[in-house]
Parts: sequence; structure tokens; C-alpha cells
Amino acid sequence: MAAPNCFQLQTLAFVAAAENALLVGKPGTGKSHIAKAIAYSGDPAQPQGPVSRDRRLLPPPRSPAQREARVRTIIDCDILVLDDLFLARAIPDDAGAWLQTLIHQRYKLRRSVIVTSNRVVQDWGTYLRDTTMSTTILDRLMHHCHLLEFDGLSPQRSR
Repeated sequence: MAAPNCFQLQTLAFVAAAENALLVGKPGTGKSHIAKAIAYSGDPAQPQGPVSRDRRLLPPPRSPAQREARVRTIIDCDILVLDDLFLARAIPDDAGAWLQTLIHQRYKLRRSVIVTSNRVVQDWGTYLRDTTMSTTILDRLMHHCHLLEFDGLSPQRSR
């Protein structure tokens, strides 16, 4: 992973161009830090969009009105950060369908998504338990995407 790629993303030009960023690699190599830095690069007090670290992707709203408001917020924000996607080996069945809908809606509206994951994209079908669904998600994510692969030793493990 080259530092210039990270700095290029931090300019947010990829958001104006309706592009995505996929940060994959070993645990502890800085993917989450970079994603959050990008999301907060405009104004530290005002992130560009929601950051989800929930293994269910997003907590379920309690009422239909709350659900609609939550969906609108997630779909309409400038940048959606899905941090540590597939950290848990098994995700609930409805989470895969929700992820597919979310990515598809944001793709149609030309909204940017940043995904961080320790899992190689070739294995996403295994975690979703549906190869076709993972192919659809990846197709939309990768259509206009900056792929950054993080390799090397984790600074956290060397302590």
C-alpha cells in the first residue's frame, strides 16, 4: 500500500467522482484508521457519513418510521464507511440481502462507499453464503473503485 494512494483518497475527489474505496489486508495494518481519516477529512466534527462496525451491518430500527429515516440517512450520505466487513465469519441471513440492497441503491445514486475488510474478496461468497449475491455486490463496488491492499506486519502485534 502506497501512502500517496491514501493521501489521494483524503482529498475526497473520489467522492465527487462517485467512486468507492476498498481497503483489504491483514488485521492491524491501518485500514480502519485510514477509512476514518478519510470520512472525517472534511470537518473533524462533521463526518461525511455513517461509520458502521456492527457485525449485523446496522442495528435494526424499532419502528417503520425509524427504519425509513435510517435507510435514508445511510443511502443519502456522501460517504458510507463499512468498517471490518465480514469480521465475523458468519453474518445473519438478512444482513447479506440488506448489504446488497444498500450497495445497489448507493450505486444507482452515485454515492461513495469505503469498505475495510480482513477477508479477501474471493471469499465474500462464503461469508454471505451466496456467490451470486457477493458477485453483484462486488460488481457495483468495484465498478469505479480504488483498491488498496494492506500488507506487512501489524504494529499492534509487534508491541
